[in-house]
Amino acid sequence: MTRSPEPSALPSLTLRGSDGRIWLQGRAVLLERDGVRRRIPVAAIAEARVTGASRRTVEIVVRGSDGVPGPVFGIEGRDATAAGRLVVTVNQALPGEALLGGVELVEVLPLGSAAGAKRADPRARAVLLAFLAVYVAGLVVLALAGEAAQPLLWGLGVMPLAAGLLVVVPAVGAVRDRWILRGRGVTVVAMFDRAHGKKRFFRFTDEEGVSREILADYAAVRLDGDPQRIEVTYDPLRPTRAVALMPTPVLVLRALGVVIFGLPVLLIGLYMVPYQLVTLLTS
Repeated sequence: MTRSPEPSALPSLTLRGSDGRIWLQGRAVLLERDGVRRRIPVAAIAEARVTGASRRTVEIVVRGSDGVPGPVFGIEGRDATAAGRLVVTVNQALPGEALLGGVELVEVLPLGSAAGAKRADPRARAVLLAFLAVYVAGLVVLALAGEAAQPLLWGLGVMPLAAGLLVVVPAVGAVRDRWILRGRGVTVVAMFDRAHGKKRFFRFTDEEGVSREILADYAAVRLDGDPQRIEVTYDPLRPTRAVALMPTPVLVLRALGVVIFGLPVLLIGLYMVPYQLVTLLTS
């Protein structure tokens, strides 16, 4: 009796991005993002595709079942050529028959939070060192070539600049997240998990069965008045992007606070610090 040859293993292609990585191993796609590693067998994949204006984002579409589309997992890579090559390789390896039920074939392996912290720390240190280098260099240049008031403004301006950034940057990030989640967010119920001082952490389970934790805002709406339950909306493409349901008046008041107080302080800091160096270099 002649045995049919087993499918050959996929080439060992890999694609790295700022938010994770994806690689081929055996007859599966391995995708690591947001502290979770997923193994997606070829038999579970409906298609692989390249998206985005830069054509660097690889999306793996898992086969759905009973008319329900399967989940989509994506990574924004650093190289459009590598992204295209990986997508072509995966699509060429897909089985010809229309298989269903790909979700149950996907294996989820949560990674330790310590690994994520180790990846984040060098970036934070690099940003801090770059900021300090620019700050010291600018102070030296203004002291040697600028007017008498310019190094003074530069030295004192770091305080309003830092205060403004601490207020405006998180606010902009929060607005961005809520805008993204308006279009593709999934809303679930999160249950109270633990408290650390005045901080309250809630936990929910995403569509892939991974347990996620979110730090709830003190103003988050309690579901049916129950302090142990809140509604959370998360991004299925990036589950660590999650926000709690907030009362509209609270969001409006916070936005006004940023515009009235945070933005003016940031503008003062921008005038006292980078603007002084710009005027010197362009004069």
